[in-house]
Amino acid sequence: MHQPADQRSADSGDSTARKQKEAEVVIDAAQLNGSNGAGRPNGSVHTYAEALEVAGQGRFHTVLLFVTGLCLMSVVNETVNIGFIISAAECDLQLTFSDKGVLNGAGFLGVVCSSYVWGFLSDTWGRRSVLLLATSGALVTSILSTFSPHVWVLIGARFLVGMFVSGNAATSYAYLAEFHGEASRARVISWAAMFMAIGLIFLPSLAWLVIPLDGQVELHLFGMRYAMWRIYLLLCSLDLVLIIAGLLYLPESGKFLLTRGDREKVVQILAKIYHLNRGKPAHTFPVKSITLDAIDSAYADELERRTNLGLRYLWQQTVPLFRLPLLWHTVKAAVLMFGIFATSSGLFLWVPDILNTYVQHPDMQLCDVIAVMRANKTAARTTGQEQPSDVECPITINANIFLITSAMGVVFLACYILNGFIINRVGKKALLNGWFVVCGICGLAVLWTSDFYLTLILIAAFVSSGCLGGVLSAISVDLFPTNYRAMAMCLILMTGRFGAMAGSNIIAYLLTYNCDLIFILFGGSLLVCALIGATLTAT
Repeated sequence: MHQPADQRSADSGDSTARKQKEAEVVIDAAQLNGSNGAGRPNGSVHTYAEALEVAGQGRFHTVLLFVTGLCLMSVVNETVNIGFIISAAECDLQLTFSDKGVLNGAGFLGVVCSSYVWGFLSDTWGRRSVLLLATSGALVTSILSTFSPHVWVLIGARFLVGMFVSGNAATSYAYLAEFHGEASRARVISWAAMFMAIGLIFLPSLAWLVIPLDGQVELHLFGMRYAMWRIYLLLCSLDLVLIIAGLLYLPESGKFLLTRGDREKVVQILAKIYHLNRGKPAHTFPVKSITLDAIDSAYADELERRTNLGLRYLWQQTVPLFRLPLLWHTVKAAVLMFGIFATSSGLFLWVPDILNTYVQHPDMQLCDVIAVMRANKTAARTTGQEQPSDVECPITINANIFLITSAMGVVFLACYILNGFIINRVGKKALLNGWFVVCGICGLAVLWTSDFYLTLILIAAFVSSGCLGGVLSAISVDLFPTNYRAMAMCLILMTGRFGAMAGSNIIAYLLTYNCDLIFILFGGSLLVCALIGATLTAT
């Protein structure tokens, strides 16, 4: 007896739905040309990681690395650039010493205050969506900040810039990592981190080209003098435009979409990657559907249960990071990132002033030079108070600051590139801990040398401990499951930003109290970090 046509159609639809729900990956071994899975029988189940291997590495991953690298560079650009305009903006905004301190820390404070929220949004809205929102907000507020008529308007604007650009920090690592398998993940994260060193070359080089033109170029917009320091801030935001353009081209994280149940869209994304990387038509992509691995499947079920919890989900995302088995991973990684930022970023803010004075006294020990520097600054402040308010304010940033900072940026960049090449050969933990020891010893050795060039080398090596942030991030990504990864990275990097602020203030105090303690405290802390790093073990 034949079934009615509508019944046959319904049965056919049910069958199709069941096949789609099974989420199997069907791969034709003949089309793989030796790629992963070539020996698998047709109809076997493949995970997202296996499908990524089929899609291969190529043009797509180059664009992805460039965009995520710029995201990390933007965090440096929008927080450190203020240090290069403080003196140039002094007359326009009538800056006092306290104003300069608040302005210099406004961007960092914004990063710290918002890092946690961005981690929550990244795990719920998606990696690409958060990066687009954060970058667009940073671009708008950064442009508006260049028109600030008063110091507190600029402080508020730069605080907002820091809040927005913070979303680019930890989300970039998760976004990049989720398009890479285990074999290449650590290497590309380290390469992306090198863009932060590029930022340290870009900023002083741009300042050297732009800010000294203030006496030669006069611009007026909206009834106000648009000084060169304002143009400098504007040009520092060009990378944000490139990021937005790149994100409009790139797709959402396939792993994130997979955990949300959008499996057909994941296949389409990987087919596009397959086309870009291998140069073959997207419709020939042999993977037809994708399954979750055990960890991602559990996360997908948990995410569905929490969709109606709202902000309570933020709490539920955070609590597991402070419970076993993730507790010690969270604490150790946060302490190590705090130590890295406190030593590198904290001291880096003072290096230009210290070395500018050191150039004039090359035959003295560094801490003796710091004493001279402190006396000069005290005398300068006393003299400045006696000057009339209508005296013309010159740009007081010495060209040596740009050269020194650029040279250190080149060193950082070389270290990041080296990390990318050797991290898989040496091992992430060995590289991290070995460098902790070397940098710590260099910091302590500064106290026992009076040779000018040797001291410069030791300080450069000491401050280059900041390059370990990328290595530690590569390790931290593996310490946490996908569902808590972005939140954990935001928490860890937020702790690092606190370290930068704390380190800078501690050094400011020690400069007037006991210079030797700077290198004893921070050099010793890196050696302690090496001991802690030796205990890190991925789950």
